[in-house]
Amino acid sequence: MVPRIPRLETIEAFIEAAHAPSFRIAAERSAISPAAFSRRIQAFRQFVGRELFERNATGMQLTFAGQECLAALEPQYRAMSQAALDLGASGKSQKVTISLSHSLAMAWLIPRLEQFRTQNPGVEVEIRTTRTAEDIRSGAADLGVCANDIDASGLRVQNFLYVDVTPVACPRIAEDFRRGTTTLVANRLLSPKQFPDMWRWWAREVGSDGDTLPPANTFDMAYAVYEAAAAGWGVAPGMSVTVEPHLRSGRLVSLGLPAARFPGGYRLAAKASRLRSPPVAAFWDWLIVEGRLTVPSFGLPPFRPRLQSPDRPDDSRLQPPVVPKGHAALASSAQGPAARSPLSDQ
Repeated sequence: MVPRIPRLETIEAFIEAAHAPSFRIAAERSAISPAAFSRRIQAFRQFVGRELFERNATGMQLTFAGQECLAALEPQYRAMSQAALDLGASGKSQKVTISLSHSLAMAWLIPRLEQFRTQNPGVEVEIRTTRTAEDIRSGAADLGVCANDIDASGLRVQNFLYVDVTPVACPRIAEDFRRGTTTLVANRLLSPKQFPDMWRWWAREVGSDGDTLPPANTFDMAYAVYEAAAAGWGVAPGMSVTVEPHLRSGRLVSLGLPAARFPGGYRLAAKASRLRSPPVAAFWDWLIVEGRLTVPSFGLPPFRPRLQSPDRPDDSRLQPPVVPKGHAALASSAQGPAARSPLSDQ
């Protein structure tokens, strides 16, 4: 006769006890009485036929046999639990949960959501503001938008939004730039905390010497960077997909300096199992289309890096940048006395 496997509740009790400092706390986490919890542990021990726990000075700990059981059972139990959650999510009501950064939600997604609701009237969208992919992995979010620096391993990902960066400031500071009476070095530089060297990166990309720039004042969110710049605190790196509302309102103004394509941009990410849900798949497809329709533009010619000759070392930093008409503030001093670098404070 084939022996019956233990009840799932006894396996759950064993795994909970293995991670708790005492059976009493494990019972509380399982929302059952200590006596009922002990009966489940005892039933599992009888099935295994070996001692699974032993007491020490700090409480209970796994025996060698208990460690073997945990290593064999826990991965399978977690996988089964997640599969059940995924199946439940696919059959629930028409609600989709997305995780993305606060700044991207405020500046890009929320202004567009009404379009999705018009096209999909039976689907509600819930927003969770977080930069990591943990909500996607845990099942708290059906899909998410992740910056390129976020680990999205094990998830289905697709490139989604490109980001161009150009300096922006409040109208007063922008007017000083237009008149040629100020430079970047003469102003406080602002930046998101996640990218503290963004200004030096931008300077190198547009052909200037970023080493002359002072360290930037950093903020937790891009939205806070823009608000500080709008209040006159300094100059911000305007990132195309998040700065647009501030530009449209006139609270921030482009300084007329070149834009550089930030490496990576944003990606959509989700578990493949979640995309089998029709509402999630519909939202994913809609986001892809909206991403393609989002054209980063600051009213300047698109920035293109210089091509390196295959038989010469890369000397692009030694060459004066190509200056679009009306952007004389970017020219190097070699182009004449009237030309001033935006990085110079002379």
